[in-house]
Amino acid sequence: MEQRITLAPNCSLTRSGAQLFFGATCLFSLSFALFFVLQGFWPVLVFWALEMLALGIALHVSMQRRNYTQTVLITDSRVSLITRSRHGEAKQEFARHWAKVRLRSPPRRHGTSRLTIESHGRAFEIGHFLTEEDRRVLAERLGRLVGGVNESPPLEVAK
Repeated sequence: MEQRITLAPNCSLTRSGAQLFFGATCLFSLSFALFFVLQGFWPVLVFWALEMLALGIALHVSMQRRNYTQTVLITDSRVSLITRSRHGEAKQEFARHWAKVRLRSPPRRHGTSRLTIESHGRAFEIGHFLTEEDRRVLAERLGRLVGGVNESPPLEVAK
């Protein structure tokens, strides 16, 4: 029996939606920029171009984030973490009997916590893109499935 948990960032914007948003924003802001250019403030056009370049880069990075997923596969003997990104696939495996799920407090007051699975001096962070509440819920669920060191609870059938 196995349990599989797949995590992915919330990327609701589609590629065509991003293109439409970028085009509409360029045209709308260009109309204001041209108004000022016609008044003699030609440097506005340079700053408009820089702003649109920055927006285009931000949208591109956001769209690349859609390709990132993490899968946690828990079997009777192993905990496998498979991370897929645009750079390829990376896999970490831990013996379930020795694995431990830890939710580390943030180092700063308003920082974010870190959820890790650790074993034999190795640690791997999962769900860094999740909200604090989602990370806490995932930590509780993984804690029940993986158990602590020297503790391997039986896997339950998904409900």
